[in-house]
Amino acid sequence: MIKVFEDFDIMLVGHYQSVLESNGIDTFMKNQFGTSGAGELPFVEVVPQLWVLNESDAGRAKELIEELQGSDNQPMQAWDCPDCGTAQEAAFTHCWKCSAQRPDMS
Repeated sequence: MIKVFEDFDIMLVGHYQSVLESNGIDTFMKNQFGTSGAGELPFVEVVPQLWVLNESDAGRAKELIEELQGSDNQPMQAWDCPDCGTAQEAAFTHCWKCSAQRPDMS
């Protein structure tokens, strides 16, 4: 087994585990219940860790994680509807007024 990622955010570790598993990489999450011991145990003993079971998958797993980390750091921007010109919040994939699709989503 090889450790490929660790973070105190168990949701993030779980998300990465799901992505790796969906790409055919067998994984194991260590310390998934360890946060309850935080403060009484050394932090290195409770931080959730993602491990790959097969050493041959470690390189691909690290590449996938790097891709995910790169996409997580690019926040969506507010946009204007190309059809009606209405200003849109960043979270919208379609115009709330005319239902046109966001240009960068096609």
